[in-house]
Amino acid sequence: MKKYYYITFIAIVATVCLQAKYIWGLYNQYVTENIIKIEMETEKAIEDEKWIRRVLQSISMIPTTEEYSSEIKLQKPDTVRLSPQDADMIRSTTVKQIAAGKFAAERIHGLEQDILQAAGFPLNLNTLDSLWRASDSIVRHPHQFLLYDKDTVMISSVGDLESHTPDYVSQLHPIGTKGLQYLQIKADIPMSHFLRHQLWTLALSACMMLLVLLCLFFQLTAIRRKEALLRKREMTINGTIHDLKSPLNSVITMMGWLKQTAPDKETKEMLETSKAGVRRLISNIEALLMTARMDRHQVVLNKSLIDVPEMAEGVKKELSCLYPGKSHAICIINELPAGLQVMADGMYIENVIRNLMENALKYSDAGVRIEVSLSIVNERLRVSVKDNGWGIAPCHQKKLFTQFYRVPRSEEQQQKGYGIGLAQSQYIINEHGGEIMVKSAEGEGSTFTFMIPCR
Repeated sequence: MKKYYYITFIAIVATVCLQAKYIWGLYNQYVTENIIKIEMETEKAIEDEKWIRRVLQSISMIPTTEEYSSEIKLQKPDTVRLSPQDADMIRSTTVKQIAAGKFAAERIHGLEQDILQAAGFPLNLNTLDSLWRASDSIVRHPHQFLLYDKDTVMISSVGDLESHTPDYVSQLHPIGTKGLQYLQIKADIPMSHFLRHQLWTLALSACMMLLVLLCLFFQLTAIRRKEALLRKREMTINGTIHDLKSPLNSVITMMGWLKQTAPDKETKEMLETSKAGVRRLISNIEALLMTARMDRHQVVLNKSLIDVPEMAEGVKKELSCLYPGKSHAICIINELPAGLQVMADGMYIENVIRNLMENALKYSDAGVRIEVSLSIVNERLRVSVKDNGWGIAPCHQKKLFTQFYRVPRSEEQQQKGYGIGLAQSQYIINEHGGEIMVKSAEGEGSTFTFMIPCR
């Protein structure tokens, strides 16, 4: 159940992070747009402030006689009267730089600033600030204009920016071409402006995120309820299945006693067949129990020294009793050292061998030959079950050890089963510190091999 909590928590964190990233992206876009507007309005304010100084300079150059006082008119920069020396300087510079386009315009602008400063009309920060504030294209951000001398020492400043770090600080903008003064603007772009600007977008985004979180919470609650119900059912089923083992063990004991007291050979064979069937039923019950709890509980191994060849022979006899009507041949090839015993859980290892041998017998035609090879490889027990049965296509081999998976067969080849035998076998071998593998080709048979440590 914990994994569902983790998944839900990860989903919530991912949703919040994505939402935060989206809002942060909107805010960065908002800041970028405002910075562009601030730069454009600053350039425009500098031009307008320069034009005012040009007008003031022109007024100061006009004679103050009464006959001309009524003809004074404000003129734009392109019609302002200049002294012959200033006009010649600008004209010569324009001719030399005309091919440079923007550079020429900037050069002329700088020369005009030099001329105005030399004429006693330097940059006026208060006028520049008033023009900047009068613009209607930007939000009124707290700002500050700073004027520096040629050594980048601040001369004066104007604005309402507080002492905290501003969001935007421009580069030093030279006033003129001689590098005598530099202008800089600092501006704050408050989050409150962005929140007011994006109020509906943020509200809708918050509602969507809340809806997603509520859905995740509802889903987690539903999963918890289903999980609790399934656990109760599983405990009931497991208890019922476990209770079936006790009477079956008593049946096996009783059959063993009846076999010893049976008067004829035919009766003994019948009892042996029934005993093999009961043992197979107990094995299936154990497989069901293990399959039911393998996702949450580790199997407890009762290891002891076991005789694997003897175990294989016993399984061979049981299968011969269970499938008397199907002709087959089971050959056990024992390459183990004489008297070798392996430290393992006998009941579980016998279940694995029985499952592999029975699968070889079930999924094959009459006359199948099964070879069970026992050997030692790198101090590990190697058990290989090979048959010449139907085989398994490569596309199905990766899913063989998945719970409840059964290889699709034609209607004539369908066999009884639940798809838990190989999953149980892999689980048992893994718990023993070993591995199990398969090699098969459709129509050529299969070879299942498992290896476990001898000690």
